Amino acid sequence: MPDASITTDIIVGFPGETEADLEETLDVIREARFSNAFTFQYSQRPGTPAATMPDQVPAEVVGDRYKRLLAVAEEVAWAESRLQVGRTVEVLIAEGEGRKDEHTRRLSGRAADNRLVHVAAVDVRPGDMVTARVTYAAPHHLVADEVVGAMRTRAGDAWEARQANPSTSGVLLGMPVVGVRS
Repeated sequence: MPDASITTDIIVGFPGETEADLEETLDVIREARFSNAFTFQYSQRPGTPAATMPDQVPAEVVGDRYKRLLAVAEEVAWAESRLQVGRTVEVLIAEGEGRKDEHTRRLSGRAADNRLVHVAAVDVRPGDMVTARVTYAAPHHLVADEVVGAMRTRAGDAWEARQANPSTSGVLLGMPVVGVRS
């Protein structure tokens, strides 16, 4: 599937995991070329079936395997991200995606393949679309400093209306209410 961005979740150190199992996992990461891997260390949780399984992997072994897993996953993710440099991507601008947006004078959002993209600041709002050329790649994000175009959207209009008429957020069954009130 050309141009697909495939991610995965991986837990290391689950009871019964062997060194051979880890090596197979690392081989799968290298072969599958995941654009991102969400990685976790197994730890015993009281009351769970896994907590009483035989062949618990010692914490120090789990930690070592995790470091190795992370190194391979990040190496592959970075290589896959570097393939994006020079490409033009469409980015849905989001609110609060980039922790450093204010300091870097960038906006952040997600490309069609769900990669996090930091875009040069232009006059757009969260919910609007930006077309930009990727100029830099990191393992977990892209930077697109060359903005080629921007499109205002109804989602951006809704965000702007919400900013113009701030109201106290309502609550429905413990979940925030989302939408524009007129």
